Amino acid sequence: MAEQIVTAGTRKSFFTGTHRTRLPEHTWEVMRPHLSTYGVTRVADVTGLDVIGIPVCMAVRPLARTLSVSQGKGHSLLLAKISAVMESIELWHAEYGCPPPDVRDVPAVDLGLPYRLEQLDNYPGGLVGDRTPLDWLSGRGLVGGSSLLVPHHMVHMARNLTSDWSPLGMRNGSNGLASGNNVPEATLHAVYEVLERNSLRHLTTSLDGRVNIDPASVEDPACAELIDKILDADAVFEIAMVPNRWGIACFVAYVWSHDFPVFSVGSGAHASVGVALSRAITESVQSRLTAISGTRDDLAPMYAHVQRRSGELPPVPRDLASFAEISSEGGGPEFDDVEAELAWISRRIQDFTGVEPIAVNLSTSEDFAVVKVVAPGLRFADRHVVPRPRY
Repeated sequence: MAEQIVTAGTRKSFFTGTHRTRLPEHTWEVMRPHLSTYGVTRVADVTGLDVIGIPVCMAVRPLARTLSVSQGKGHSLLLAKISAVMESIELWHAEYGCPPPDVRDVPAVDLGLPYRLEQLDNYPGGLVGDRTPLDWLSGRGLVGGSSLLVPHHMVHMARNLTSDWSPLGMRNGSNGLASGNNVPEATLHAVYEVLERNSLRHLTTSLDGRVNIDPASVEDPACAELIDKILDADAVFEIAMVPNRWGIACFVAYVWSHDFPVFSVGSGAHASVGVALSRAITESVQSRLTAISGTRDDLAPMYAHVQRRSGELPPVPRDLASFAEISSEGGGPEFDDVEAELAWISRRIQDFTGVEPIAVNLSTSEDFAVVKVVAPGLRFADRHVVPRPRY
C-alpha cells in the first residue's frame, strides 16, 4: 500500500487519467479565449477516423515555427481537446514566447555552473564544449530554488532561417516542455516527461527487463474502460511495465489491428500507477490516429509503408504478469498536492545525477503556465523510438 502524503498548497482536484488542480471544464473555460492569441485556428475531433473510439483531438496552428498540428488524447472529448490545445500552446511559447538571453556569448567555463555541458543530452559528436561562447537563460533549481543558467538554445525552438549562429550538436526538442494550470503543475508534468524518456532509453528489441502485463487483469476502472474499447474493436493490445530507477510507474502500450497492421506505441510515467498506465494507453491510440489523419509534420518512418505491410499479426508475448502484482510493486507515494510531489521527485533526480533539475518559466499569461525543464545528467530516448521486442 502506497503511503498517503497530505500537505497544504496547490491541491489536486481532478484524478481521472491525470492529476490536475482544476476541473477540465474550468481549464477549458480559461484557455478557450486565448486560442487566437497563440495562433490556434482550429481544434478538431478526429476520434471517428479510427474504430477504437478513445477520444483524440488535434489543434492546428498554421504559423508555427515547428509543428503546425498538435495532438491530444484523454478519457473524454473535453480532456482530449484540452490536451491538444495545451501541447500547441506549449510549442508556441518555445517558438515565440522564449525570452531573450540573460547572458550572451559567454562560455560555460566562465559561469561557475553546477553542471558540465557534457552532462546535457547533446548529440554524439557535437562541437559544443565548455569554452564555446553560448547564450544563456535563467531558470530555477527545483531543489534549492536558486537561479541557475541553462543554454538558451535548449529552450528556444524555431525551425526557421535566421542569421543567428546555432550551436552544432546541442538538442532543443520539446522533451521537458509542459503546461499546466499553474507553474508547479506544469513543472511536475515536465519532470515526469523527462523521466519517462529517460526510462525508455534502455528499451531494445530483445529482452530488456520489461514486464508484460495481462490487459484483462487491469483493475483500475478508468484504464479498464479504455482497454475494453480497444479489445471491443478487435485490436491486439499489449502492456509492459518498464523498470526504472526513479520509484515511479512507467508503462509502454502497443495497439495493432488488421486494418492498421503496425504496432502503434504509447508510453507514460507517473508516481500514480493509474495515471502512468492511462497515459500509455491513450497515447498508443493517439499514435494510430496521428498516422491515420496524416496531418502531423513529423510522422515516424514506421508509418510510411503501412499500406504495404502484411496483415498477419507478429508473435505476441505469452508470459503475462497480473496488474495487481505489478501495481503493488511499482509507483510512488500518493500526493494530493503538486508542490509536494514536485519536491519529492526533484530530490530523487538530484540524488542520482548530483545536479538539481532546472525549470525555465515561459508563461505569458496568469491563467495557466508553460515551463521547460532541463535535467543535467540524464540521457533520453528518441521521441519516435520505443522498440518492441521480437517474441
